[in-house]
Amino acid sequence: MKVNQGKLKAVTRQIAADLMKPGPLELPVTVGLKELVRMFGVKDNTPYQWRSKGQLPKEDGELSNNPQWKLATIYAWAEDTNRTIVWDPWDVLEPDEAAA
Repeated sequence: MKVNQGKLKAVTRQIAADLMKPGPLELPVTVGLKELVRMFGVKDNTPYQWRSKGQLPKEDGELSNNPQWKLATIYAWAEDTNRTIVWDPWDVLEPDEAAA
């Protein structure tokens, strides 16, 4: 799957707009290990193993002592490692041309 850059830019603009209004964000800006389970449809401990083996990219930050990645970082990592995302929070992925 490839990230649709046009959709990604639109989502980025939406997040910027959401940051300017009161209340919670509508779209996740970052994901942690638990969200990776859902995104990749893997067992609960798999993202923890990826991290301990150094397979995940360096985290972009921490929240309550838990690693967090920008969603764009995870999209790029999935694309670089040919991992399939089964839950696309921003709906920016397009099917591979070979699979179509």
